Amino acid sequence: MKQIQDKTYKEFADIKHHIGTLQSQQLSDEELSLLYERLKYQFTNLNQQVAVTQTLKPSGEPQPIHKRQKIKRDKPLIQQQGKSIALPKILKQPSIEQRPKKSKGKLKSAHIYQANVLNRELRLNPFSDLPTILDEDLNKGVSNLIQSGLIPRDVDVGPAFKRGDELLSISQVQVQNPTEKSKYYNTGYSENLSKYKVAPKKQTAKQIADYSSSFVERQSVPKEKQQQTKIARKAKYIIEIKNGHYVPDFHYQIRNLMIWGGIMHIIKKLEKIASGQLDGDRIAQLAQSQFKVHLIELYECYISKPIMDRLYILNKKQFSVDSAIVKIQATVRMFVASRKYRHQKRIVQKVIRIQKEFRLKQTYVYTINQIKKNMGQLISTLENRQKQFLLEDLNQKRIEIHIPSYSIKQFQRLSMSHFKSREGLQLTRLFALKDPNVSIIFVCAPLQEEIMAYFYKLLEVAGINSEGRLFFIHPENINRFPQHYSLALLLYLSPKAIHQISELIKGQLSYIIPMRVGREEFLIAEYLKTNIYSGPYELIEKYSKKSEAIELFRQLSLPVAPEYHKFVSKDDFVDKLTVLIMKNLTVQKWMFKIDIEFNGRGTAWFSLEGVKQFIEIKKFPHSIEFKVLRELVQTLLPIKTVLAFPQMFTFEEYLDNFIKNGGIVEAYPNAQKVQTINIQVNLENQGTYQILNTSTSIVIKEMSKVGCIYPQNVLNLNVDSLIQPLAEELYKQNVFGYFTLSLLSFNGAFYTKSLKFGLDEYIGATILATAMETDQFTYIPFVYHPGIAEQKFNDLFIKCRKEGISFDIEKKVGTLIWLSDQIEKGVLSLLCLGAPKKAVKLTTDALNFLQQFGGNIMKTNSHQKQDTFYFIDIVSRLRQLNSEGQQ
Repeated sequence: MKQIQDKTYKEFADIKHHIGTLQSQQLSDEELSLLYERLKYQFTNLNQQVAVTQTLKPSGEPQPIHKRQKIKRDKPLIQQQGKSIALPKILKQPSIEQRPKKSKGKLKSAHIYQANVLNRELRLNPFSDLPTILDEDLNKGVSNLIQSGLIPRDVDVGPAFKRGDELLSISQVQVQNPTEKSKYYNTGYSENLSKYKVAPKKQTAKQIADYSSSFVERQSVPKEKQQQTKIARKAKYIIEIKNGHYVPDFHYQIRNLMIWGGIMHIIKKLEKIASGQLDGDRIAQLAQSQFKVHLIELYECYISKPIMDRLYILNKKQFSVDSAIVKIQATVRMFVASRKYRHQKRIVQKVIRIQKEFRLKQTYVYTINQIKKNMGQLISTLENRQKQFLLEDLNQKRIEIHIPSYSIKQFQRLSMSHFKSREGLQLTRLFALKDPNVSIIFVCAPLQEEIMAYFYKLLEVAGINSEGRLFFIHPENINRFPQHYSLALLLYLSPKAIHQISELIKGQLSYIIPMRVGREEFLIAEYLKTNIYSGPYELIEKYSKKSEAIELFRQLSLPVAPEYHKFVSKDDFVDKLTVLIMKNLTVQKWMFKIDIEFNGRGTAWFSLEGVKQFIEIKKFPHSIEFKVLRELVQTLLPIKTVLAFPQMFTFEEYLDNFIKNGGIVEAYPNAQKVQTINIQVNLENQGTYQILNTSTSIVIKEMSKVGCIYPQNVLNLNVDSLIQPLAEELYKQNVFGYFTLSLLSFNGAFYTKSLKFGLDEYIGATILATAMETDQFTYIPFVYHPGIAEQKFNDLFIKCRKEGISFDIEKKVGTLIWLSDQIEKGVLSLLCLGAPKKAVKLTTDALNFLQQFGGNIMKTNSHQKQDTFYFIDIVSRLRQLNSEGQQ
């Protein structure tokens, strides 16, 4: 027992000696609080060890009683050999609400707190940590805390109750200068005490710490080493490594508790380097650094100069050469690795992109092939059905499905002005009901009631009973898709409308009559399991091209103009054009026509008339040099070329489109009057053909067709001799249906120009005129006047009657005006029945009335790339034709 007590008291003496050493630094309140907790823990362990030893001794031996020292409340400091440290105060006081209230009158009852005993865990294991002091424990008083073991019995709790300045303090005495005046102050403690008291000059905490530190050094360090130590210490805080091991410093650990892990990591490295005194603050700085600690920074932590010099000498070569070599190698390897990585990354990115593009291409090709395969199967099925349809007799009850759709390429539909209105101007097809065996399903956009009533009235005038034979189908999704979608495509995307048609044609002979044959019509025909009044799509598309039609005409020995149509590039275009000019020096104008365009949209002309250089060249036809003429053509081509629709293309765009889609260059006749003649033919499914009518085109801008005059009276032409070989050749290839053959007439001769398949608006006008029992009329399918859109529907027809613009029902002569769908769009059609000259005059009068009704308009430059036909151009051309007819 005595040995344990000696050991514990020795540890207590060491702790107190360490306290004196800690006073060399100025401590904060937080550090004092942590130190107080640590001392409390040490004192508690000492008492518990004694108690356990007494418990383990035999019962026969006398057990010494551990007496706690008497607490002196007037000494707030623990003193040991001239060193002192103040204990921290108890910071949290019981709240006012928890204090017992003073009761007035007689005390009825009182509550006595039961004193707590030592915690069970401490009783079973005295070496366990002390429990936390709670507010409940504080409310029971300090005596209860000491009794329950929460405060060691040897701790002086007097400073916790101190208020105000200390009554008595122990400090180093300084002799006051007698020349200075004495300073007096009132203690404010009690009036009975002496009011005046001489107080020594108050010293700062730093002065006390310096004095205590110097005292400790004088007691612990030999005198011969004091001077050396004093010189070596230049740091604020010094720690030490002896014999390769760190000497624990509790105060240093408390100061740097939050970064102690990093400090110990650095100390472990320093233990491997050398022993000696270290700069604690420098080590703390390195521990807080986010960068890697280098060896030179570790050397800087040593305070002893000889040790630092010795380390520098030993590692001087390493720092100067090895470190530089390692650094250079690491940097070079870093750049090499980075360059390789970037190179590999670029390669991988390129490989991934190539793989994606390749897979995308594979998917695209597979999809296209699958679509072609499915389309081929569909077309082969439809062709087999078409072959059976060739044997059908159409002189029986049948249903015609009319789809007036512009099934052309998307960029063509986008460049058509008033695209939807043009599709809605073909209500003239309804007059095919003149045949009593025919019933019509007409697919169109929803129409106004006024327009419907107008055409029903015209059917009555023509003697047609449409009851039970005329059905209008409106695609339900017509407003859900873009405006440039064709009517056939919208019908294909409207399953309800297709279902209605399938119900109407169930069990009956039916076929589709298209306007311009496209893939959509074939898809609809296959879905409805019906036929289409046309030939195979590939052949229709082939012969609709001007260059392929010229080959067909040449094969049938029909007259064609000097031409060329196989161009590869722009340079090849210039070369072939130069060759044509050299072979045909008498031709003054050359026409350029894009294969897939129509109504003059892809037409341009190159005129050499009046060019002095060309006139000089023609004087010596046998000495013409190709290079000279080519340079002249290449120079004049962008200058002398005139586009029919300059708002649609620039010259460069036109030439690119010409090379891309194919086209033809043909000579234009040198004649004062050149006209276009159209022959409308119905090639029936059994091979017989019927010539519906012939017409002369009303042309503006040289080749832009805006209307027709029926019949043609320009050529004394044997039409059968032209149509018969052409119809036979087409029927051999299973091509039948409606088509139009165009001729170019000049000086009593003609050239064949082109073929156009489908029941277009001009053939529809012929059907209407045939129902009215006449073949003489003038027709302008598309008239646009923006002023008409501002007027009302009824006002238009009321003013027409006042101005004499009317139709004689009995004679079936006069002017017919109908709108496409709504007057707000300002688009309408004109059809004037009568002899050619009279029909032209009626048309001119109607246009003059519309100009007066809608107001005068001027040409405006539109920024949209569309085939706009200006109203003033049409009026001017009709006035010119009317004046020529009156002469």
